[in-house]
Amino acid sequence: MRAWIAALTLLLAPTLAASATELLAAGELPAAWEAGRESDALEEVLAAAEAANLTAQYASADEREQRLWLDRAEEAARRAVRRWPDAAEAHYQLAHAQAEKIRFVGVLAKIGLASSIKENLDRTLALERDHARAHMGLALWHLQLAKRGLGWFYGASLDAVVPLFEQAVALAPENIEIRKNYGFALIELGRPEEARRELERALALPARNEPDRLHQARARALLDGLGR
Repeated sequence: MRAWIAALTLLLAPTLAASATELLAAGELPAAWEAGRESDALEEVLAAAEAANLTAQYASADEREQRLWLDRAEEAARRAVRRWPDAAEAHYQLAHAQAEKIRFVGVLAKIGLASSIKENLDRTLALERDHARAHMGLALWHLQLAKRGLGWFYGASLDAVVPLFEQAVALAPENIEIRKNYGFALIELGRPEEARRELERALALPARNEPDRLHQARARALLDGLGR
C-alpha cells in the first residue's frame, strides 16, 4: 500500500507543482484557474482569468456552466486590476470576461457592461498602445453593439471593425485567436470570401499551445459553416 501511495504521489507531483501558465498552455484549464486565482504573481492570476474564459467558451456543457466560468474569469481579472492597476493585460482580461458575459445579462446590465468593456479596453491601450488583443476587443465591441442596433448610444460603428482588426493583425500577424475572430467578424459583416481567407490563415499558423488549438478548432467550424 505504501509503495502504491508513493508511486501515485510521484505521478501527481508534476501536475500539483505546475504553474497556472504551464497548465494553461497544456490545456488543463480548470486546474490553471485553481492554481493561479489567488497567486501573488501577476502572470499567474492573468493565466487563471484566461483559463476560466477559455473554459466558458470551449469546455462548458451549458449556459449555467458558461456563466459560472465567466464569473470566475471576471473575479480573477478584477483581482489583478486591484493588485496591479498599471498592468495593461489585467484591464484587457477584465474587458475580455465582461465581453463574453454581456450575452447572458438583461438590458440594463448590458448598458453598464458595454461601458465598462470600453473603459477597460481604452485603459489597456493607454497603458500599452500596441496591445494587439485590445485592438481586437475594440473591433468586436463595435461589431456587437452596432449589430444589435445600439451603436448610436455608445458611438459604436461597423465602419470601425475592419480598421481595428487590421491594426490587431499588423501587431500580431501570427496570433491565431485574432485571425479567427477577424474571420468571424467578416462573416458578420457579410464578407464571406474575405472571412474564408482569414480563417484559412488561422488554420495555417503553427499552434504554440492548447489554447491555440482550441481557437483553430473554432476557426475550422466557422470555415465549414461557410461551405464551398
